Amino acid sequence: MFLSSRKFADEPARTMISRSEESIAFEEAWERARIGADIPDRRGIDLKRFAKFARWLAIIEPERTSPALPLRLVGSGFFDFFKADLTGLDYLDLVDPAIRTLAYDSVIACLDRPCGLWQSTPAQIADGSTMPYEYTILPISKGTGRADHIVVHVNFELVPMAPRPMVDRVEHSEVWHWLDIGFGVPDLAF
Repeated sequence: MFLSSRKFADEPARTMISRSEESIAFEEAWERARIGADIPDRRGIDLKRFAKFARWLAIIEPERTSPALPLRLVGSGFFDFFKADLTGLDYLDLVDPAIRTLAYDSVIACLDRPCGLWQSTPAQIADGSTMPYEYTILPISKGTGRADHIVVHVNFELVPMAPRPMVDRVEHSEVWHWLDIGFGVPDLAF
């Protein structure tokens, strides 16, 4: 059963902060990719359903034996910000060292109790200032039927900037909400 995450699972309606229409559309495409399953199969995250998100989409295959979040598929838009192909890189190498454990634990929480996560996060850019971005994380399966990967859509379009600045690192999220996809949400608080 799909519970609309337009309302966040961890806050009453009167204090909610709005997600972008793009974030909601990404979740709706993920929902259609479920095709009756609890979690969409990775093969269902295809260009037919996700073409409009492909530029800012990434698939991460978390490692359970050591804290690592390797990027397995990375949309072309990330090159604009990081000036490098991120495929194969550990996402944790991009975040502020102070939040690496929290970033890893939140992804594992999305897998252990299948749920999504929505964040509004600043990124430090080359000149030392920060710019906001939004990302939406949802679990997927690599043919196992259980949540073992995540698909991420990043919205860097919150602040129109030209030319695109180079991102140095990801900072701590300013807004963080679990998305209930039908299995409840973790007790983990941030």
